[in-house]
Amino acid sequence: MDTYLRSVLRMIEPTPTQARGAQRSHRHLRELLDSGQMASRITGSYLSGSYSRDTAIYPLDDVDIIFTIDPTSWQTGLLGRLVRPSPDKVLESFARALRLRYPQTSVHTQRRSVRLALAHVDIDCVPAIEESPESAFIVVPDRKDGTWIRSSPTRHKLISAEVNAVNNGHLKPLVKLVKHWNASLPQTARVRSFLIETLAITLFSRQRMESLTDGLLQFFDFLAAQAGQARVSDWKDSYGVSLNAWATEVPDIAGTGTNVAAGMSAERRTRFLQRAVMARERTLKAVHANTSTAAQRHLAAALKHDD
Repeated sequence: MDTYLRSVLRMIEPTPTQARGAQRSHRHLRELLDSGQMASRITGSYLSGSYSRDTAIYPLDDVDIIFTIDPTSWQTGLLGRLVRPSPDKVLESFARALRLRYPQTSVHTQRRSVRLALAHVDIDCVPAIEESPESAFIVVPDRKDGTWIRSSPTRHKLISAEVNAVNNGHLKPLVKLVKHWNASLPQTARVRSFLIETLAITLFSRQRMESLTDGLLQFFDFLAAQAGQARVSDWKDSYGVSLNAWATEVPDIAGTGTNVAAGMSAERRTRFLQRAVMARERTLKAVHANTSTAAQRHLAAALKHDD
């Protein structure tokens, strides 16, 4: 069964051509922003998101870049005390800088980033302020709320790598498979891919998977238990996750205090968990199948949800 899952992975991972194109584009953009007035405002940059954590699936839609900034370049101290600049003001200045450097390309200001829509990949530029020089935490702008939100892409990447290592390299492939499953769901049942990844890391930082098939079964079983179903795997805790009528909460693994599941409607949560229950049953059928052909058929049904 794992041999079959590895073949699925080869089909759903970004192609080498996509990866090389994304690499050229993000490097070129960072070089362009290291010029003019922006050069004095930006103190550093690094990749973020699924592309940097090696959990992206095909097609490689976007690449996230964190740009750490000097907040005093946007706003001076007030009454002798340094205050953070307006999120909208910072995002708009990034948008202007990108339009100046990419005059023929669409530039769109989003809630917490500025998107550069290139022909082969979108690049999301995320301005950020470091909490302190030695801190792993940053704050990023939120236009809607007019505030700065705590985040830690470096901790996300480190924790993902650590959990992948203790699970013998199975975590990242598993995340890609479950993201593929999530992407195949109806739009009304689909959740953010970062939520999928957070759930997987939360579970497998405490549990161990013996194989990709075992990981799939445990992941879907974890969600099925959230839906009130009897579990079939050997785990005994929800690890702070609540996806039920009383609470919808998935804590950020980086320790920012953020609820990754915030804003999920009860209808979406219910539909998502229903699909997870069905995927678990199909994975169980694969595990207990008498032939490899039958096992592969059940796994294909579990991942693609072709009901």
